[in-house]
Amino acid sequence: MIQDPSLIVKRDVDGAPVHIGDRVTVVPDSTDGTISPGFLGRTGTVVALVYDDPVQQYPADPLIQVRVDGLGDDLFFLDELVSDRVRARERVRPPRTKSHRLQ
Repeated sequence: MIQDPSLIVKRDVDGAPVHIGDRVTVVPDSTDGTISPGFLGRTGTVVALVYDDPVQQYPADPLIQVRVDGLGDDLFFLDELVSDRVRARERVRPPRTKSHRLQ
């Protein structure tokens, strides 16, 4: 049996860039085409934080699971979302150097 080291958290995590229940908006365009077009520019709710490499990502660099009414859930990097809390965190956080995305 293969053990999946991913950590999916559905509660607030100290040091995470967003909180469960935060309203966030997906950026309006995707230069690399990795965001499903239906989600672009849409507003949703943070429902979970996903750490697919917990040692490297926990607590400040999770994938962020967002639920958009009528579309469902998808995972986003912090820089693919806009909210007051995300804007504040991005001002003090260095850019990511390694891409992680489970799909």
